[in-house]
Amino acid sequence: MVGLKKLGVFVVLLVLLGAGAALLFWELGGECLTTLSSGTAQADYLMAASDTEGDIYALGRTDQGYALVLGDQAGHRTARWTLTADTLPQSSTPALLFPAAGGAVYLGLYNTEEEPARLQLYRITDQGRAAELLLDQPCTGGSLPEQMDSVRLSAFSQVDNVVTFAVIRGDNASFYQRTSADSGLEQLDQVTQTGLHTALALSDGTMVLATGDSLIRTDRDAIPLTSGENIIQLTQAGTGVYYVDGASLTVFYADFADWQPYALRTLEKEEYDLDDCTDLWVTRDGAALLLLEGNTLLLDRGSTVSDLSKMLCRPTGQCVLILGGLALAVLVLTVLLWFVVCEQQRFRLPLLVRWGVLTAAVAVLGTAILVRGGVIPISQRAAQREANGLMGAITAQVCQEHSLMEDMLPKLLADSLAETPDGLYRDTAAAIYVRSEDDIWTLAADNAGGFSGSRAELSASFDRAWAERAGDSGSAVWSYTLGDETHYVLYRMEGERLLAVDLNGEPLLEASWENCRWMVQGLSALAVLLTAVALAVLCWITIGLRRSLRGMERLAAGEREVLVVQGGGDELTSLAEDVNALSGALQDVDRQQNELAQSYRRFVPERVLSLLGKTSIQEVDKQTFVSRNLSTMMLSFHFPDQVYEKSGRELFDNVNEIIERTASIVTQKGGAVFNFAYDGYDSVFEEGSAVALSTAVAIQQEVLDINRERELSGQPPVVVRIALDEGNVMIGVVGDENQIQPTSISSSFSVVKHLLELCGRLEANILCTESVIDDASGYGSRYMGKCMEGGQAIRTYEIFDGDAYEIRKVKESTGSRFSQGVYALYSREFSQAKRIFLNLVHNNTGDGGARYYLYLADRMEKQPEEEISLDSGL
Repeated sequence: MVGLKKLGVFVVLLVLLGAGAALLFWELGGECLTTLSSGTAQADYLMAASDTEGDIYALGRTDQGYALVLGDQAGHRTARWTLTADTLPQSSTPALLFPAAGGAVYLGLYNTEEEPARLQLYRITDQGRAAELLLDQPCTGGSLPEQMDSVRLSAFSQVDNVVTFAVIRGDNASFYQRTSADSGLEQLDQVTQTGLHTALALSDGTMVLATGDSLIRTDRDAIPLTSGENIIQLTQAGTGVYYVDGASLTVFYADFADWQPYALRTLEKEEYDLDDCTDLWVTRDGAALLLLEGNTLLLDRGSTVSDLSKMLCRPTGQCVLILGGLALAVLVLTVLLWFVVCEQQRFRLPLLVRWGVLTAAVAVLGTAILVRGGVIPISQRAAQREANGLMGAITAQVCQEHSLMEDMLPKLLADSLAETPDGLYRDTAAAIYVRSEDDIWTLAADNAGGFSGSRAELSASFDRAWAERAGDSGSAVWSYTLGDETHYVLYRMEGERLLAVDLNGEPLLEASWENCRWMVQGLSALAVLLTAVALAVLCWITIGLRRSLRGMERLAAGEREVLVVQGGGDELTSLAEDVNALSGALQDVDRQQNELAQSYRRFVPERVLSLLGKTSIQEVDKQTFVSRNLSTMMLSFHFPDQVYEKSGRELFDNVNEIIERTASIVTQKGGAVFNFAYDGYDSVFEEGSAVALSTAVAIQQEVLDINRERELSGQPPVVVRIALDEGNVMIGVVGDENQIQPTSISSSFSVVKHLLELCGRLEANILCTESVIDDASGYGSRYMGKCMEGGQAIRTYEIFDGDAYEIRKVKESTGSRFSQGVYALYSREFSQAKRIFLNLVHNNTGDGGARYYLYLADRMEKQPEEEISLDSGL
């Protein structure tokens, strides 16, 4: 399941990033795909030309301006120039392309940024980075076709770096030349010739003029065009000129020597369809360079036709590298994002960031896809429907009043369309074509200055297949692309005459796009709204989750009283309630653990754990032990016999009362208690004998209070005896696999146990050894003699600060006398010892030590050979 989830995340990221890359690089990717799939360029080129060396040039339009592609006659691209709007007019229509020697290119443009348009000539150098304006001529006319017909550029010629051309206005041709790279234009002769079509300046200074019925050289006789030739292009070549007959689609050559035309080749071949011709150029060697449909470039040498279309496309390897690079970049970015989101857990993205970015990305991509796949096609179809409807209506209305036999019909129709609101149909071109008996279409009349009699195939608005459709149904509507411009064409057929109405649809598309802009704005607003709503919901969810997460973090940090408040009655509320329930459950667990720990501490106190060097009972095992120098204390208590005769509950109440009230003093003083029993317990102190002594005295004083309370309640008193020593003590754990308990092992416990036995004999409440008495300077004490333990004599002392006040006072006053008696006894002066102890007992019958020594002195006097100690007489 986890693997499927990760795979799903990877696929989603791949789709989103792939769609984003496709939208960002739509034009570039489409161009590369088209090149790889069909071998043709996606962009539509407008003009083609060749220079004196035979290099091929093709001019195309881009979003930034124009692009000029250079190649050789094998179809290999050698360079690409970008002609941006910084050097050329942003809105313009190409008029002429002439590659000159030396790497310069002359480009004629109709600048449509102004009204009316202006014919401008630029000299472009430095691979398109520099453009010099050489000529700027105003146009006249109401529509762009009429303005373009009002002023035209002739063919160019170049000899020895001198470039010559003519500007044609009606029947007048004004010749200009440029003699060097540093000079401007120099105006030469101005020639007037009736019916002037085009012109060409020759190297010897003479001019060639082409009219509708003759080819004129200014220093020679005119060549009559008796076969209806229609010269549409002139090209200088060596000692003659090439020209194209637009009527027969034949390339002719006229030599300067005899000044007679010779037909070289016809342009009608099975290898290509001239209906698709975008531009035609005759090279210096008489070959025809044909640009078809804007993306196919052919070189017709007569016997062979070479396909040079590869130079119009990006190289195949470059297309593969671009597409592969884009795919690799998308894949790498997808893997990185997937790794960050799914694998690198320390880079976890917040919910709001992850899903917010995903939602925004989906909204942006969805809107872009809808705009590109829906709104743009809708606006294009709307523009086409409007163009078809309006052109059809006006054409039908004009044709009701005028016949297709009238040559003025194209101008009347174009003027009628130009009068429509908003000026969207102002630049409409209209033409009438006539079909001959041998199924050849020729131009009869138009409003763009076309030459009557020219073959219809040379017009971009003519298509034989659509003409046949119009012949079948009476009318047809189709569209074609010229450069980056979309044109809508309406055909109307009457007999053998065809009316073609050609509309540049770019203004109409822009207007239609403006009308559809509300759809884009609506989709964008909807996407923003949905994204905002989604982000608001994510914010609400994030806030609720963060509240619960903060509660969980507080619980994880050890805080238990956590309350998360979350309204809404949804899953977030349930989550908050679960956190609160968990808080309550953890409080119960902590309470149980505290109770359990408290229970453990009853068996293994914290002080014992500290002595063992541990902090938790879980760290203690049978391998745990320490050896330290500690003060040891053994406490024993005894009730009168009537207490032990009581029921178990009462007996344990009495026992627990004494243990609880005395052991708490040990704990408060920093001691550790071991080995609880029904008549006492053991304890150790790590802070020295002074603390042990103060604890023993405090316990005896507490016993006095206990006995007073017991006396008031009618209970018998308790007798508590305490013994103290200091030495090395080993503390560890003993037991089996099911039960363990702490214990202490030391020779000091044998000593204090012995002393505890002597306490009863001497009726002493506290006895200690010599190692302890050194810290008893602040307490009342007296030397009690020696006892034997393990073959060693132990000097024993009594601490009587914990005795009743009367007894303590007597012991304080008789302390020196008691010591004299002890020393007299151990000096075997038994009679003197008897007198001293008899006197002490007489004065204080409650002095158990004096009574025992009186008994011992009397015994030793009768048995003087016996060893003297506190153990004597046992």
